[in-house]
Amino acid sequence: MRKSIYLFMVVGALLSCQNNKNYTILGKVADNAYEGTNVYLQQMTDDAMVTTDTTVVRNGAFSFSGAADTTTLHFIALDVAVNSPQESRIPVLLEPGKLRIAFDTVTTVKGSKANDAYTNSRLQQNKMVQNLRGIVRQFDDESAAGAITKSREAELKQFYDEASNQLTDLNFNFIKENIGNKLGEYIFLGSSSMFKPEQQKEILGLAGDEFKASKKIQRVIKRLENLEKVAVGKKFTDFTLKNTQGNEVSLSDYAGKGKYVLVDFWAAWCGPCREEMPNVVEAYNKYKAKGFEVVGVSLDQERDQWEQGIKELNMAWPQISDLQYWNSLVVDLYAINGIPHTILLDKEGTIIEKNLRGEALNAKLAELMP
Repeated sequence: MRKSIYLFMVVGALLSCQNNKNYTILGKVADNAYEGTNVYLQQMTDDAMVTTDTTVVRNGAFSFSGAADTTTLHFIALDVAVNSPQESRIPVLLEPGKLRIAFDTVTTVKGSKANDAYTNSRLQQNKMVQNLRGIVRQFDDESAAGAITKSREAELKQFYDEASNQLTDLNFNFIKENIGNKLGEYIFLGSSSMFKPEQQKEILGLAGDEFKASKKIQRVIKRLENLEKVAVGKKFTDFTLKNTQGNEVSLSDYAGKGKYVLVDFWAAWCGPCREEMPNVVEAYNKYKAKGFEVVGVSLDQERDQWEQGIKELNMAWPQISDLQYWNSLVVDLYAINGIPHTILLDKEGTIIEKNLRGEALNAKLAELMP
């Protein structure tokens, strides 16, 4: 009898352990347009997003259930064919227990510590993004009405920068606290470029070896290493691309040859590059006779667009490109996250300034070549 009771207790304990591995996902969808459409439980591989389970929206709701032996990162995705303004996919840290998902203007996931933290972060992020958009609208409205002044523009820029920094800090703190799980790792992969190098290094210092060994993170690490190589005070890193005639040209053909050289990374499709280019043209025309040179490095894809941009923007200095867009070798080599991106070299080829624009560029050149 005692043996039977003991076996009963062992079996019950085993069943209890198995039940503790089960998960349930209960979802709601606000938009009626999704009624009767598929919902997908997906998992990301190195090559693609793979669907592991499918269900259907019924009466604005759906559910998934199964066993979760380990905590894994999944995605819940609605049918992309439905034209809806609401979010249609959300990352979920899948673990034993019950999760509740609500697809709406801002999608929420609740039911575990990590998922709750991510939802709270997203809700705060949404408010911050709305605030940023409001500042931009205010600037556009006042500009259209002709009411903008330099002091007001500076004030709005300060508001925007402060709000933008708050958004960056919010994401940084979430990732820093969650880099030990797959959700934190995933968010870092998608947003690492918004952080300063020292912030990236801090997060990577907390990450596990397996995560740091991944190809995507190795690229981030390599870029940080390259960033140190092209820091202010370092000699330029050479590279060779082709000019508009198809001839190979190296940066070393101009850098370190006794002239101040501005290396201007740009593209014809880049709006901010076009806005800034008149300042570069003005600086070039003013100081070229005093020993100033510009080397344009384009991230264009189409030769015709590249050449047309050079002509339209009156760029009379050397131009080179591999026409590889963001896959250009210079992107990683110079750790470029956005364009326009400029590097100012002294006569010996040492980097003395980065990202000088507008009046700041003119003031620096005036200092160097009075």
